[in-house]
Amino acid sequence: MQNTETEHTFKDYNLNPELLKGLEQAGFNKPSPIQEMTIKPILEGKDIFAQAETGSGKTGSFAIPILEDLAKHKEEFGDLNGEPLYLVMSPTRELAQQTDKVFKEFGEHMGITTVCLIGGESIQKQKDLLAKNPHVLVGTPGRIKDLLKQKSTSLAKCKGVVFDEADRLFDMGFQKDVEDILSQAPNGRQLIMVSATSNQEVLRLAYKFRSHPVELRINTDDLLVDNIDHKLAIISSKEKMPLLVKMLRDHENTYAIVFCNTQIQTHVVAEWLRRLGFPAKPISGALSQNKRTRLMQEFRDKEVTILVCTDVAARGLDIKDVNLVINYDLPQDPSNYVHRIGRTGRAGKEGQAISLCGYEDCEFLDSIYEYIDSKIPKMDLSDEDFAHDIGRRPRIDKRTLQVIDENSSERGPKRPDRGDKRRDEKRGPREERAPRADKAPRKDDKKRPERVEHKDFDIEGYSFEDAQKAALKHFDVKDKNLLASKVLEEGKKKFFLFGPKLKKFRFYTKPLKRLVLPFLIETLKLAKLDLYVSVHQSRGSLDLVFKGKDLGLLLTNRKQLLRSFETLTQVFLQDKLRSAKNIRIQATVEQQKDDKQQEDDLIQLVEKTKTRIKQTRRPVVLKRSLNPAERRIIHKSLEDSGFISESLGEGRMKKIKISQAK
Repeated sequence: MQNTETEHTFKDYNLNPELLKGLEQAGFNKPSPIQEMTIKPILEGKDIFAQAETGSGKTGSFAIPILEDLAKHKEEFGDLNGEPLYLVMSPTRELAQQTDKVFKEFGEHMGITTVCLIGGESIQKQKDLLAKNPHVLVGTPGRIKDLLKQKSTSLAKCKGVVFDEADRLFDMGFQKDVEDILSQAPNGRQLIMVSATSNQEVLRLAYKFRSHPVELRINTDDLLVDNIDHKLAIISSKEKMPLLVKMLRDHENTYAIVFCNTQIQTHVVAEWLRRLGFPAKPISGALSQNKRTRLMQEFRDKEVTILVCTDVAARGLDIKDVNLVINYDLPQDPSNYVHRIGRTGRAGKEGQAISLCGYEDCEFLDSIYEYIDSKIPKMDLSDEDFAHDIGRRPRIDKRTLQVIDENSSERGPKRPDRGDKRRDEKRGPREERAPRADKAPRKDDKKRPERVEHKDFDIEGYSFEDAQKAALKHFDVKDKNLLASKVLEEGKKKFFLFGPKLKKFRFYTKPLKRLVLPFLIETLKLAKLDLYVSVHQSRGSLDLVFKGKDLGLLLTNRKQLLRSFETLTQVFLQDKLRSAKNIRIQATVEQQKDDKQQEDDLIQLVEKTKTRIKQTRRPVVLKRSLNPAERRIIHKSLEDSGFISESLGEGRMKKIKISQAK
């Protein structure tokens, strides 16, 4: 990695004296490499795509030249004549707030104003701020689109649009909102895109709007920052909290972020640490925006020194002096590993990142290694590295995420607390649960296609890799990504006091649609088809359903292209599964409703659900999994309605739970 500062200073760029004053007061004297690379082309009005590692100063790379350009504009024309000149779109509310703060901090003495437009906060207050004619709009696409639709602001005179963390904007399903917003800006506006990773969808959108950005990249071959010491602890699930507690106690001046994969785990870990005397608090999408904003400020002020969170805080947030990152769970998306550990070691400071790898996390290791193109050094652990006074695991209500009072008589006799996660693992997700071994065969089974699912496979051993090989042979599959696993029991160590423990593993097959869907999505991207695909798995069959603007291409020449997708999927599965030839694959098309009709249908569903909740006084989980755009419609329709909504599950498609606000 290159140095975080360059030989030049900001004075070498002949910047506005008031801007230099703001930079100096904020502690910035020399530009980082990405800032040095972007300042000149942005000031020249060029479209750019800038890619640099986490913590490299990407926010400053566009904020500084934008402030300089606004200063020149004020000198030449006086002021704005009522409309903003720059728009910055961020994927998360926290990142938008942080970017807004940077503009205010750097431009404090320049008379340049910004406004932060995010959901979860009063839209009327934001309209009042827009009426004061701010120079820069910073916000999330959903709220910006709403305010444009209500004519509260305009992009008619916008000089430039910024995609902050551009890859994340598209990963979170904001592409359509971004296109709608960009279409309201002048054709000659400048396009500035900054990102930690490359994303072809972002560049395709730029080309669609007749932009050919200059591509600027810093250290893209080395995703990890050199001054972060990252290590891996191979332990059991039960050893995670003892190891975490001992590390926090031994770490000097701990200022840490602990990452978990689920909201329930986040609140469990934070409450557990709080009971042990650590100043820890959880942050997740389940909290209201006001609480999230207040908590982030408490963390910046170091009133809270241990933040336990999901990946909502993994991207873009610049929190100074974080010296320790703990991955309590390994991230399922390998790119999130880089962004998580990038919360430490920022601005040239030293940082430490430790990942706790239980046996349920092992399936994510290979993809992380492949993504970062290296192995994570493993820690040598002994009994002294684990705390022995961690107490009992707290119990958290999965619906409300509130701590359950274990002494309460309302819940009846207490069960032994074996941990929510252990119970969840025993149940398993509904779609992955294996068929009962004792279930009698149906009379018509012979008439049906052979089932791909198999019974659970249990095996004892000291090595996960050896157990996995045996499971692959048992299930007669080639691809280990088709297998899920968990540890049922742990026995004694191999050599009495040391060595691996004897474990009982359970393996079962994942739904095939989880393997097929990414393949089809990538195929559509490579073919440059404006289509969406969903996969539905039933007994012995996979149904591929396509929708989108290019449906006509699938239906021409006697549906030749549609049938080709069936063949491609069959060939793809034969490389992964020996029994793939017995699976029936059928591709169909779905005629889409227009956006207005789709929105009306969802709002009507919400109204029916609200009536049902009022009658039963119980939360309702919508049956259908929804994409990010559909979920945003529902979340917005429930704002200030006396009801709250929550997304359930991981991945792009999630279900929504609606309940009455307390």
